[in-house]
This record gives sequence, C-alpha cells and structure tokens, in this order.
Amino acid sequence: MTWRLLIFLTVAFLFTATLLPVLSMVFHTFFSHGNFDFSAYKVLFQDSSLTSFQNSLLLSLLVAAASTFAGTVLGIVLGKTKLPGSYVLVMLLTLPLLIPPYILALGWYEVLGREGFWGELLFGFWGTSWVLFCTYLPIPMLLSMLFLTQINPRFEEAARLMTGWPQVLRYITLPLLFPAVILSFLLVFILTFGEQSVANFLRFDVFSLESFTYFSAFYDFKTATVLAVPMVIVALLVLAAEQFGRHKHLWRFDTAYSIEKINLGNTRIPLLIMILLLISLTVLLPLAHLFAEAADIHLWAEALTKAYQPILRSYLYATLGATALMFFGFFSGYLLTERMFAHRFYDAALIFMFALPATVTGIALILFWNTPYMNFIYGTPLIILFAYLGKYLALTAKITQNRLGQIPHSQVEAAQLAGANPFQVLRFILAPLSKKALLITWVIGFIFSLRETTMTMLLYPPGYDTLPIYILTQMANGEPGMIAALSVIMILMSLLPLLVLGYFTKDPHD
Repeated sequence: MTWRLLIFLTVAFLFTATLLPVLSMVFHTFFSHGNFDFSAYKVLFQDSSLTSFQNSLLLSLLVAAASTFAGTVLGIVLGKTKLPGSYVLVMLLTLPLLIPPYILALGWYEVLGREGFWGELLFGFWGTSWVLFCTYLPIPMLLSMLFLTQINPRFEEAARLMTGWPQVLRYITLPLLFPAVILSFLLVFILTFGEQSVANFLRFDVFSLESFTYFSAFYDFKTATVLAVPMVIVALLVLAAEQFGRHKHLWRFDTAYSIEKINLGNTRIPLLIMILLLISLTVLLPLAHLFAEAADIHLWAEALTKAYQPILRSYLYATLGATALMFFGFFSGYLLTERMFAHRFYDAALIFMFALPATVTGIALILFWNTPYMNFIYGTPLIILFAYLGKYLALTAKITQNRLGQIPHSQVEAAQLAGANPFQVLRFILAPLSKKALLITWVIGFIFSLRETTMTMLLYPPGYDTLPIYILTQMANGEPGMIAALSVIMILMSLLPLLVLGYFTKDPHD
C-alpha cells in the first residue's frame, strides 16, 4: 500500500506542477466574466496572426525536412563507417544544440553583418531557417546513430552475400532507419515551431512571438493565452503522430547490436574533408567570430565581474534541474516499464509537455501559480524547476525506460523470491544496473536546463536571472565586445557536459 501511495503522490505532484496549469489555461480561454464566450478567439483570424502562423508552419517544415535529410546522412556516415575522428566530429556537430540558439544567430550576425546582400538575407526567413537548421541538425544525426544500433547485423550480412554496401544501405539499412527519420522530423518540427529567440533577433515574425509579446509587453493575458491555444493544438497533433508510431512499434528499442562498420577505402579522405567543411559552415565559422570579437582579456575580466552571479545561478539551477530530472526520470521510467496504473496517460502527458512550446508552458505556469497563496513557489526559483520538469522529463524518462527494459526480468524475480520489497529491488538491483543511464540522464538534464531561455525569461523572480537571460538583456543595448565575451563564456560552460556526454556515448570500438 505504501509503495502504491508513493507512486500516486509522485504522479499527482508532476500532474499538478506541470500539466494541470496548461489544461487550466486552455479551459479559461472559453470563459469571460463567468460566462461561456468565444469572442476572445477573434484575434486568431487577424491578418497578423494568420501571417505569423503561416510563417511558423513554413519555417518548421523547411527546417525539419532539411535537417532530417542532412542529419540522417551524417548519422549513417559517422555511425556506420570507419571514418577517422568520428567521435570528435560528432561532438563538434552537437555543440550548437547545447547553447541557446540566439548565440549562433549572434555569431552569424558577426560574420555577415546587417548591410549588403548577405546581411539582408540573414535578417528574415532564410537566415532564421539556416540558424535553426544548424541548431537542430544534431538531433536526426544522433537519432540515426541510435537507431543503427537497433538493426540486426544479420540482415545486412545476408544481403552482403549478394551485393555491395551501396545496395545494402539503400535496400536494407535505410528502410530500417525510417522510424528515425519520422521521429527526427517530428522533434525538429515541434522544436522549431516553438523557438522564438532566433526569430526575434533576426526580425522574423513567428507565431510563438505573438503570444509572448502580448504577455510580456502588453500585459494582455487573455489574448496571450488565446494565442497559445493553437500551439497546444500543434503539440497535440505531434503527440498523436508519436502515439501512432508507438502503436506501430516504430519507436521500440531492444537490446543494442554491434554496428558493422564500412571500410571507406579511397573515399575516406574526400568524405572527411566534406564533413569538415560542413562543420566549418554550421559551427566553427559563426562561433570563431564570437571568439575573435571577445579576444581582449580585459573584456573577459569585465564580463566575469559583471556576470558572475548569473553564471553561478545558471550552474545552480542546471544542477538542481538535472538532479530532479534524473530522479523523476528514473521513477517515471520504472512506472512505464512496469506498466503501472495510468501508464499510457502518463506517457502521453510527458510527450505532450515536451512537444508544447516553451512560451505556452511558461505562460501556463504563471497564470496557475501566480496567486497570493502560492507565492512561496512562484516568487522563488522553484517555479523554474517546475518548468524544467514539465518540459524535459520526457527525455530522461525515455532513456531510463529504455535501460530498465534491457535488464533481465529474472534478476528482479530472483530478488523478489528472496523477499526483497519494491524499494529494495530499486535500490539494490535496478539502480546499480542503471548507473550509466542515470549519469547520462543527469548530463542531458543539465545541458537542457543550462541552455533554457524562454521559460526562464518568463518565470525568473527579480534578481534571479541566469546567464542566457543576462546575455539577452545585454543584447538590447550592450557593447558588442561584452556581448561576444558573455556568449563565449556560455559556450565554454556548455563544453564540459558535452565532453562528459561524449565520453559515455562513445562507441568503444571506434
């Protein structure tokens, strides 16, 4: 009884802290002064709203299609071939995903400027598309490399008896990677649809900015919440697609196989040069210009002096967020693995909250928790931790679920026959066998908590800003050299978890 009560209380806490505010926000848009009223939804049919929604849709489709295609090819090349230095290449390509996206946009601004043909191209649809393509390219790449471990090498070996690797890749490997392609497209689409910092910096009108502007600039909470509802609907559509794929067993992860690597022969060096050129264009060129702009040691000293408190708070919030995500992720993974009560609803709720744009999550938490009775939560950094849990718990839960599903059930049954209760099974069997997965979930939670900007900007109490927020405020009227120095500090702060994550995900045979 105690065990089931603990499960119920934990699920109830997560539901109240994250999902209930979103449901409450949507519910209240249908009422005005206690009466059922749809009049507030007229704002959705204004020309500005329709245009920004169309812009977001086109932007998300283009970025998702381009990054999925390029990322899948990169994933196959880096994960399936004996390319020298593939571990380092993956780390470099992953770097843009670990920093706030607007820093990459700032780097491209340093490269192209505001004037001339390239500057005008940067500020608008194509520049926003390119920056977000560079940012989210690692997602399909990493997913393709993950799904490659799920392909039974016997299929490829049988085909290799009849033909060469090009035909094997075309008719065996690529069709088996189709689930990774679909999942990558969905993830990049929803992340692009909810991203606003790049579009705001590059002066491109997207739908997520509409709600954010009405809320933060005009204090028109009713209109802001109404404009958030279409983003909730988009998240529900992505959830429906994910659940359909799950029903078709597209996202099923079994025991990982050892990948049979392809010997590239004479094509190794040309292929390596092409990937290095891509890395230079997507990562090194914009970030190198930021480093060059911040080359003065006095700028570094001044930046550290002014921003040391936001830096410390960023590390503190990221550490607390990563710890909470690891703990609740482990519990959630256990709940989903054991198929406990309401596990389907709980699983769908986690995916929905991850698919929900950060602007909507932030506004929902404000409207729900900003009351005199809840100021001990809303007026403290605890509200930021609630946002981290709601947004990123799906990531840590899925990693833990995958690991727990690979543990032989016979070990659990043996412990239960010896008289172990569920707590002892978790402590002495499942947790020790999941140490690597738990560490990876902590690192992933730390990375996403450290880089998070939109929800933190909406929720942070006065005087509790993080470094990404501090950089954004400096970008409004600060010195370019100081902004570049702060951005470089943010990049360096992201390198440590990148190295840790790369070490634990490195192929031992590479």
